Amino acid sequence: MTKALFYSYLVLILLAVLQAIFYYPQLPETVASHFDGNGRPNGWSSKQTFFLTYYGLLLLMLGTLGGLPLLLRYVPVSLINVPHRKYWLAPERKEQSLSILRSKMGELGVVTLLFLISTLQLVINANLHPSKYFSSSTMWILLGGYMIYLVGWILTFMRKFRVDA
Repeated sequence: MTKALFYSYLVLILLAVLQAIFYYPQLPETVASHFDGNGRPNGWSSKQTFFLTYYGLLLLMLGTLGGLPLLLRYVPVSLINVPHRKYWLAPERKEQSLSILRSKMGELGVVTLLFLISTLQLVINANLHPSKYFSSSTMWILLGGYMIYLVGWILTFMRKFRVDA
């Protein structure tokens, strides 16, 4: 993982912690935790359960997209799924290929963490508003942006691991 990715993770983790510290005391004991497509709340939880679930999801994501790249060098080649695996994971190209894979997974982790933090902020905003209205239009924009990023990420990933004829 590059220093830039590492520091991006640190800044976003700090932001997530500060977000909870700042907003937790402001939220009611019972928070709207699920919303329908029109932004109306249709699921509730205690704020403790809500934040525990949120941090559990963050830890799972960090462990998967942040931690897994660190373990790649110890994973058997047969378990690594990249296009043209035999070519890219041949001994003479393995280290460079794993470096690319670590970097791409790290980038995906940073963007996913940013998406989760942004989504939590929308839920917090809804719970601080008397109507508990969730901005579904903003959520669709966030989700659309994330999906566009994912398509670009996949295309870039496939291009990095193509074999020129």
